[in-house]
Amino acid sequence: MPVVGIPIDRLRRLLGSPVEVHEMVRGLQRMGCDIEGFGTLRRFKCRVCGFVLERTQTEADPGYCDNCLADFATSEAVMPLPPVEVLRLELLAVRPDMFDVGGLARALRAYLGISPGLSTYHLDPPRMRVTVHPGMDVPGCSRPAIGCAVIRGVQFDDDLLKEVMRLQENLHWALGRDRRRASIGTYDLSTISAGVAYRPVEPEELVFRPLGWQDAATPGRILREHPKGRAFAHLLEGFVRYPLLIDDRGQVLSMPPIINSEETKVTTTTRDVFIDVTGPRIEIVSRCLNVILTSILEFSPGARGEQVELVHQDGTHLMTPDLMPQEMVMDLDAARKLLGIGVSDEEAPGLLSRMGHHAEPAGRSRLQVLIPAYRPDFLHQRDLMEELAIAFGYDRIWPTLVPTMTVGQPHPEEGLAAEYRGILTGLGLTEVMTLLLGSEETHYAAFGLPTPEDAVLIANPISQEQTLGRTWLMPGLMETVSRNTSREMPHRLFEVGHVLRVDAAEETGVRQSLRAGIALAGPAIGFADIRSVMEALVRETGHGLCVKPLSRPYYIEGRAAGILNDSGEAVGEMGEIHPEVLERLKLIQPAAYGEIAVG
Repeated sequence: MPVVGIPIDRLRRLLGSPVEVHEMVRGLQRMGCDIEGFGTLRRFKCRVCGFVLERTQTEADPGYCDNCLADFATSEAVMPLPPVEVLRLELLAVRPDMFDVGGLARALRAYLGISPGLSTYHLDPPRMRVTVHPGMDVPGCSRPAIGCAVIRGVQFDDDLLKEVMRLQENLHWALGRDRRRASIGTYDLSTISAGVAYRPVEPEELVFRPLGWQDAATPGRILREHPKGRAFAHLLEGFVRYPLLIDDRGQVLSMPPIINSEETKVTTTTRDVFIDVTGPRIEIVSRCLNVILTSILEFSPGARGEQVELVHQDGTHLMTPDLMPQEMVMDLDAARKLLGIGVSDEEAPGLLSRMGHHAEPAGRSRLQVLIPAYRPDFLHQRDLMEELAIAFGYDRIWPTLVPTMTVGQPHPEEGLAAEYRGILTGLGLTEVMTLLLGSEETHYAAFGLPTPEDAVLIANPISQEQTLGRTWLMPGLMETVSRNTSREMPHRLFEVGHVLRVDAAEETGVRQSLRAGIALAGPAIGFADIRSVMEALVRETGHGLCVKPLSRPYYIEGRAAGILNDSGEAVGEMGEIHPEVLERLKLIQPAAYGEIAVG
């Protein structure tokens, strides 16, 4: 998780009440923040984009700007600023509303009882319109969701400007998933005309000056040559047209999710700010917009928020942002049973107000709870139960023994796994643990196999490398061999682990079974080597090795065998790896593999 430095003086000012540092630390820790300690940060201001960089006392001076990537080789590009005393803490990924000094101050004011309850923000009616053009939700340019807001009367200084830029990047990391799901742009409103269009353009259709560059460039050139363009070009891969924000004068504000324009950047002289958030889905976009808007309003007292009118291609008009709180009903009896705490119906609303919510009775042992719009982490009433526990204090929850006592013992399957591990270790093999998730490419295509129909596919994979649950251990073990070719040969590796198969007869729809896999690689490895290991393993478990001929595309023909149990059922296999598979795995040494069901 990223570690940020929160200026102690600014945090104390925003609390609006004299609070000792140790009280702040205790409150943040009880809310789940991991405090790294205190420190002095050296600060440097980029003269190109105005971004403020921070370095600890032991870190080297920055060589380039983290925001616009300007080269600091010459002293004219960077300006030292006075150091600042900070509280260093690790970002809590599920609490993006606490990524900055304003959000932390808001959470602490509620938790410490300075101003408990729901924080509300007045939004002025819109004076600005954004038109979403046709073509933003079609193949080749699909990034249709957008939300916008205006903040007037912001009093920027170098530190506040740094907070806004850092908050943007941290939200890109947490909610935006490195800009894939949401990207944020902030602009000096005085540089923009009243009407803005969100529309697709051809790669070489127009030019604008990207942040940190002296020359204007086309969107296509920016993706090819600008450092930010090259870093995030993969987000627009496959796009034949690129999304741009352009005002009525034809001035480009930004090319989401890549980079803003130089002419509209926010500086310390900016007083009014225009914010946009774009992405594939409006839900994530709205959450991101609510967080950054309310945080800026928090650390810039006196500023006023303002809605923006969005006009879509179907003629619908939408006002953003929407700061209406989320409503949820909480069952206090269920909460008390789950948490094991004796919170009364009368005490519970006060505890939830310490976490920034508003709660009212809604019948016996039930609460109607209003959750602020800047808290995107609530999906179920269990999330409210966690808030109740935090406010009550985990240190006040005393451990108690369960009414019925039993003596723990290993699951029979784990006993078998331990037996197999002991045998294989005794045979001189080294145990490895590989990932349960993989991809169709690495698990099947690399071995000349189609994806089996009973493979467990992930509906919403986090990456292209983790799209399914493994059905055998061979891919992980052979990849381990491939990644360690620089190590001394031969390799003698094994793994005892679970594999998954779709099975409608199981309660979960997935059958989990335990298997043992052995991978051997080295200059003289052949079928005889893997057979000797498998025979010793089977013999040590009290059985005899019974084999039959086996033909598989990943084994050399005639040098593979299936393994049968005492009842004649197939329980495993072994063989010498085919040269084509070795080539795909970038292995130049012969290899052999064996796998068998545990039990």
